[in-house]
Amino acid sequence: MGFLSPDYFIHAANILLLIAYCVRDVLWLRLFAVAASLIAIPYYVLLPTMLWEPVAWSVIFAAINLVQSWLLFLERRPVKLTAAEEIYRLAFQGLPLRKVLQVLSIGSWITAEVGERLMERGKLPDSISLMIRGKVRVMKDGRMIQDLIPGN
Repeated sequence: MGFLSPDYFIHAANILLLIAYCVRDVLWLRLFAVAASLIAIPYYVLLPTMLWEPVAWSVIFAAINLVQSWLLFLERRPVKLTAAEEIYRLAFQGLPLRKVLQVLSIGSWITAEVGERLMERGKLPDSISLMIRGKVRVMKDGRMIQDLIPGN
């Protein structure tokens, strides 16, 4: 077919697929797969009898991989914790930042006043607390047992 043979497109597409299968990062794998699908389309179009089914499947595969690539890209954006950074540093360093945000979205922030009782003996607590700032004094029968610090 002259200088621009359809075979060049299918070979280029397959070379991109080989590269895709060699990379370790799933995002790059998907991006190479998108490129391979799109480059394969001219092969099916330029044949003496156009092959509509492979063109349609190539478009579907490219679309799926593009959407999945976009979702992976969104997941990889840096997480900004602002006020939650202190909590992450104090108690959740083993968790991924996105999971920390999920945990924190369930709870609520409160500021206790000096002298306020957070728990009392004999009563079930209605929440779990993590101290961020200040000091909490644990008392039993009027005597001090321990002072809790941020992170407790």
